[in-house]
Amino acid sequence: MANHGKSYPIAKATLVAQVLPCAAGASISQQEHVCENMKGQGFTEGMIESISRSNDSFPLRIWVVDNSGSVRAKDGHEIHQISDNHLLLQNCTRWAEIQNTVSYHAQMAALLEAPTSFRLLNPTYHIEQFGVAERGSEYISEDLRITLNNIRNIFPSGVTPLSERVQEIGFTVESMKDQLIAKNQKVVIVLATDGLPSNRYAETSQLQLNEFKQALRSLERFPIWLVIRLCTDDDKVVDFYNNIDNKLELSIDILDDFVAEAKEVFEHNKWLNYALPLHRMREMGFYHRLFDLIDERPLDKGELVDFFYLIYGADAMDGIPNPQLDWTGFLDRIAYLTKKEKFQWNPIKKRMMPWVDIRTLDNKFGKLPTCSFWLANLQFILLTGKSQI
Repeated sequence: MANHGKSYPIAKATLVAQVLPCAAGASISQQEHVCENMKGQGFTEGMIESISRSNDSFPLRIWVVDNSGSVRAKDGHEIHQISDNHLLLQNCTRWAEIQNTVSYHAQMAALLEAPTSFRLLNPTYHIEQFGVAERGSEYISEDLRITLNNIRNIFPSGVTPLSERVQEIGFTVESMKDQLIAKNQKVVIVLATDGLPSNRYAETSQLQLNEFKQALRSLERFPIWLVIRLCTDDDKVVDFYNNIDNKLELSIDILDDFVAEAKEVFEHNKWLNYALPLHRMREMGFYHRLFDLIDERPLDKGELVDFFYLIYGADAMDGIPNPQLDWTGFLDRIAYLTKKEKFQWNPIKKRMMPWVDIRTLDNKFGKLPTCSFWLANLQFILLTGKSQI
């Protein structure tokens, strides 16, 4: 991964400041406090709205924190804010990357008052799990202090019993299943790991891999959204998890580190600046099929309205022209909304840029449909009485 250890400009307060929620009961001021903090990190109005809706749909997040001995390997990548407008991407151990990620999301859980449980892959003699906002808003300050202290002081060791932890989480979700279904809710499960499942002798064989796949498959009957946050550059590990994504009937998102994910998104959707807030949303388990697709294939013209709705918000997108019928009008509105937003650091171009490269977007989608398109649409109208556009 290129350019780690160098600093680049970035929007102010990219990493969450350690700011706790306002006092319980002050709902309006709390909302303002959350919005101000998140805008300071670079989140747009639409993203903040999207996260708020997501928190209503996901009443609990469960993180499995890989603290096995292998995370001491030095192919990790962490993010540090070194000034108001600079970011440091730095090579580190895998464990440092996990610490950095967990610390950020613990602070976000506190800010959003979103119940979040962190469970160690290898419980130590005095720590097995810890959480934020699970006991109520009056304990959030203490929860966060304990969580940050724990993740800071844990020394990684041991093997990688992922199958056992997944099975334990399955029991937890099973106890909530009826209530979740009744409220149309899901539990987010985040596996922050660097490696393949192993037995107690640190051996990984096909048996362990099959057991892990079976453990994941057992979750298919539960209302969950699974995120596997990989903290390694090992191609063998990455390929294993990507293969799982293709074969399981499970709602799942496989995430690499920020820069690696940005490269995948750029490969398919060059018009989009995959800025850090987008990556943080996916890490925390924000679910929308388009966010899951942006690193897998190009979005099509018909998906743009929904995608920009997530980015810029309902009010901003109200009355926007249909891009299939009035591309110029649609593009003008997106250009206007993009111009209103602060620039974000682009990990591909390595400079501050807008969320959307309007010229690239126009080059991708602005061409007139071909004759074959109109002929196919006419045939569709004759058959169904409806247009495809």
